[in-house]
Amino acid sequence: MHLELQESDYKKLNEHAASCWPEEACALLIGLETASGIRAISRIEIARNIASDPQRFFEVDPACRIRLEKELRQRDEYILGIFHSHPDGVARPSDTDAQRIYEKDMSWLIASADNEGITEIGAFHPATKYGFDNARLTIRQDRKSGNG
Repeated sequence: MHLELQESDYKKLNEHAASCWPEEACALLIGLETASGIRAISRIEIARNIASDPQRFFEVDPACRIRLEKELRQRDEYILGIFHSHPDGVARPSDTDAQRIYEKDMSWLIASADNEGITEIGAFHPATKYGFDNARLTIRQDRKSGNG
């Protein structure tokens, strides 16, 4: 699995992770899967973390997810995956993350973060049996650059 993220969206995730610290930040990843199998993230949707203990867990606000699902019915894009941060933790899935895989087709971006933002980010995809497999992540320059 290979994910591509635009630099401006990475910056948005970075700012979100910093602003949520010491709580876990979360967001939804929207885009398309190309014919070559690359999951091209075209935008991110910042979501509120409604977990009962947001310093240790994340739960995407279902109102955000439902609103997005309705909006995307009219488009070619869909929700490719989720992002969340591990404040002062590591950029890899935890045992809790592995236990909370509800959608096997969703890619995951997981970042270690501190009060200044992302210190490391990793991409993952649910494994066939249990846990996660590593995925490749490319952060590319935004398509619209230059002065015209």
